[in-house]
Amino acid sequence: MIQARKLGHLVLKVRDARASRDFYTRTLGLKVSHEDLEHGAVFLSFGREHHELALFQLATGEPPDSKQPGLHHMAWQVGSFAELQAAYRELRELGVAVESTIEHNVSRSVYFRDPDGNRVELYCDMVADGFEAMRTLGPRRDDLDIETGEIVGRGKEYVR
Repeated sequence: MIQARKLGHLVLKVRDARASRDFYTRTLGLKVSHEDLEHGAVFLSFGREHHELALFQLATGEPPDSKQPGLHHMAWQVGSFAELQAAYRELRELGVAVESTIEHNVSRSVYFRDPDGNRVELYCDMVADGFEAMRTLGPRRDDLDIETGEIVGRGKEYVR
């Protein structure tokens, strides 16, 4: 059986490589490891890997309908709930519209969209052993007051 070690990187088709590069460096703190804007290619990294995210300026149309197959979202981890709260405040200061703040039972998340409509998640784990917690507790999707950490609404379905 094939046993991959980890997810190595994600590649997105974007309409404007420069705008997407600026968005991801501002909102996630990624650094440019290589770019060739003449050919519409940008490689971004946190400074440890050659790249975690690549952007290729190949998209020309509108984002696909939310019910079509494709990427639901990409998730990027921060170190703690306090860091997630600070990231939420910084996103707001940057003028990035936050779509939702969610309690997932094993993690807490902030969701927003990139310039091409791709859904982005910033999250922090809330349990020490995520694999075991997911197996025993399962996921949830409850509305979260990010400032207080209080659940403000119970979700009716997991994936939205």
